[in-house]
Order: sequence, then structure tokens, then C-alpha cells
Amino acid sequence: MPSSETQIELAYLGGAAARMAAKETAFGDRSVFFIMNLLAHWSDPSADTVNTSWIRGLFNTLRPAMKPGGYVNFMSGDEQHRVQEAYQERWDRMVAVKTHYDPNSFFRLNQNVPPKKLAMTLPASHGENLRD
Repeated sequence: MPSSETQIELAYLGGAAARMAAKETAFGDRSVFFIMNLLAHWSDPSADTVNTSWIRGLFNTLRPAMKPGGYVNFMSGDEQHRVQEAYQERWDRMVAVKTHYDPNSFFRLNQNVPPKKLAMTLPASHGENLRD
């Protein structure tokens, strides 16, 4: 671990969170007991490459043992390509909500769900089902 400020967080998903079905909220799969958040943090800009490489390497090493999906608030700013995976079967509903309440994508400086008209113009890597 290149930085003493880096964290590996495990959060328990039991209790009230486990009583909600995945389709009831935007936060999806609740069938696992824990959710993991990898937090790379460092102060020296010259350490950007080593810290980013380390945390992404750890994620890629652990990924085969993970269930598909994720939590968008745990994604880094350059992981837009994983947003549809995070919402899984809730993706179409998320696009519909975004299209209704934010059709011009004013709120887009996050892990964005694009509204329908913008989703239709995304490259194929973002999901074929958006072009319906």
C-alpha cells in the first residue's frame, strides 16, 4: 500500500438495508453481507501514478470474486463506463427518471445517468438497450 492514508472499507449491509428488495430503490443488490469501498488517498501530486495504479490493481485483483454491480458513490470520477453496471436491472427506470426530471442533464458532474435523448447518442460500450 503506497500511502498510509489509503483505506479499505467494509460496510455491513444487514438490518433495514437487507429488508428492501433491489428493485425498490436505486441502491441495488442487497444479497451480500458486506460492501467494499477502496479509498486511495495521498497528498503529494508526484505520487498520483503509483497510488492510482495500486488501488486499480487491487480492484482488478479482487473483481473476479465480487458480485456484478457496484455503488456509484464509491466510483472514481473516471468510471462513467461502470454506471450502467451499478444499476443493473434498474437502469431503464433510472434513465426514465432522469429523462423526466433532468432532460437536459443539468446534474451531470457525477456518475451520471444520461436522459433518454442523450443516452441514445452514447457509444455501444454504454449499453445497446439505451437506443430503443
